[in-house]
Amino acid sequence: MKNIISLSAFIVLSFIISSLLLAQGEEKTPKNVIMGTVERGLKVLKNASLKENEDVSEYKKKLWENIEPIFDLKVVSRRALGRYWRQCDDKQREEFTQVFTEILKNIYLDKSFSYSGEEIIFIREDIQGNRSKVQTEFITKENKKISVDFSMYKTENNWKIYDVAIEGVSIIGNYRSQFNSILNNASFNDLIKKLKEKKGKLIKSEQKGKL
Repeated sequence: MKNIISLSAFIVLSFIISSLLLAQGEEKTPKNVIMGTVERGLKVLKNASLKENEDVSEYKKKLWENIEPIFDLKVVSRRALGRYWRQCDDKQREEFTQVFTEILKNIYLDKSFSYSGEEIIFIREDIQGNRSKVQTEFITKENKKISVDFSMYKTENNWKIYDVAIEGVSIIGNYRSQFNSILNNASFNDLIKKLKEKKGKLIKSEQKGKL
């Protein structure tokens, strides 16, 4: 499982900063949700004193409390598992969602600290009914442009992100390919075991970093 859930730091960072600090009741269009959250997220990440003086574990906890409500993690998990989701019972789906979410949480929060001056530019917004795609470009410190498209759907009160594509490559599609590769040759329990092993390694790595 060496390469399972292995994405570039920039992809992970994109997912994180697109999800920070959504203000309730003020941003209703997909464009405003994306650009508003990114701008406020970048301000947080640019605050070097926050990283130096605040307790990291508390910072990550607060960060996740803001990130989690913006995503429908069950939808994200279902899309990541693909056709195998239909073959699982409710208990298996719940277990997969819980373990997969914990892995995403640990990876993304850890990578949120890799921010180093990237900026974002809005390109266009395409709304089709209750679905939307917001196209943006991230500008790296080296002035390289990277296309980042946010796929969203409308809930009763707001728009939620369910996938992000980097240079046309879906993050959830990337996970789905890895999971399918495992499940084509192993059982669901084998996948869960591998995910739990991955989760354990991430937790140990975080604890080691605190020493």
